[in-house]
Order: sequence, then C-alpha cells, then structure tokens
Amino acid sequence: MDPSIIFIVMMVIAVIIFTVINSRNKGGRNVCTRCDGTGEVHEKWPDPNAPNGWHILDGICPKCKGKGKV
Repeated sequence: MDPSIIFIVMMVIAVIIFTVINSRNKGGRNVCTRCDGTGEVHEKWPDPNAPNGWHILDGICPKCKGKGKV
C-alpha cells in the first residue's frame, strides 16, 4: 500500500477517536452560560414594572432547568 494512503487513514482514525473521547468528557452537551454549570441562578436587574423596581430571580436556572448543561 502507498504510505500516503496509510497516513490519511491513520489521521481519520485519530480524529474519530479524539472526537469520541472528547464527547465522553463533556457528556456531549455544552455547559449552560447563564448559571455557569451550577444549575442555580441569583440575578437581579432593573424592572420599572415591578413594585420594588427590580426583577429578582433566585433558584433553578430557567435556561437549563437546573441541569447545568444545555
């Protein structure tokens, strides 16, 4: 066999193995950017319609529903 074909095949196999290992470490999902992977949020921002002038969000992250991953 031609050495260049062997090299290409080996590179394809290496890429496949790398993606499989990498996806196992991350669980195949991305970390939630709103709660930074904790599943809990503690946020406060101005809201003129609220009685106290602030909208407060404490508890489970609404983006990932407390899982920490999207």
